[in-house]
Amino acid sequence: MSSRDLRGRRHLQVIFGLFLASGVTVGAYFLWAVADWIRPQGEGAFGLLFVGAFSFLPAVLGWLAGGAYLFMASKDRDVRLGVALTTAHLVWWLLVIGIAVWGHAPSGWAARPMTTVEPGLYAIGVTVLAARWFWWHRGGGRVPDAA
Repeated sequence: MSSRDLRGRRHLQVIFGLFLASGVTVGAYFLWAVADWIRPQGEGAFGLLFVGAFSFLPAVLGWLAGGAYLFMASKDRDVRLGVALTTAHLVWWLLVIGIAVWGHAPSGWAARPMTTVEPGLYAIGVTVLAARWFWWHRGGGRVPDAA
């Protein structure tokens, strides 16, 4: 393997590591949001906001790194899918936050699905994508060559 191939592989490891971290943190937010939905915690759920805000860090970094990789180097299908998933996730939250800031946010039970369902779908999608990439590129899914 040439040094250029190793560098490209290292970039992909960072990108999919960020996607995996994003999926795990958003998954933690989702589980906490579902628990709060089932049994409201009142002020005890204030940490949910911090987990949600913290989950944007790996999401934005993964989105930037994946977008830069696609722009500069490759048309990798898995990177495109990860960037598309993350773009949809970020746009969704920009809309939800924008609606809330302008004072038109739905209250009560209408707000729960808005802030719970999409993070769950995103967490599952991006975590499976990143885990699958690591599985196939770390040797777990390689098919042995026929003799």
